[in-house]
Amino acid sequence: MTEDVPIRDPDQIRRDCARKLWAVDVSEHFQAILGCLLGEDWTTPRLVEMAVTPDGALLGRCDGQPGFSTFLGAAADLIRNIHGVAQVAELDGDEVGYLVAKVAETKRQR
Repeated sequence: MTEDVPIRDPDQIRRDCARKLWAVDVSEHFQAILGCLLGEDWTTPRLVEMAVTPDGALLGRCDGQPGFSTFLGAAADLIRNIHGVAQVAELDGDEVGYLVAKVAETKRQR
């Protein structure tokens, strides 16, 4: 017999993920990226939007900037870093999937 596990809505997954990641010590740069993916205000200036260019570069727009003028790194590196921090933060599959899906959304924005 299987255990009935309640299904979490996306906002609950986001909140659980944010709570777990907030407790992990990461660079301010990575904290800004994670905050942006999770809709959290974790850094100053706040990273409010990200986009992936066709060549895989991750660009960001900070609060008050008119456009994507901040180079954040490679999108492939971000995915690897998410999987790495997921182990440390003990994220479950739903939480990792949420973050990876948010990165995928940045690819569709451009």
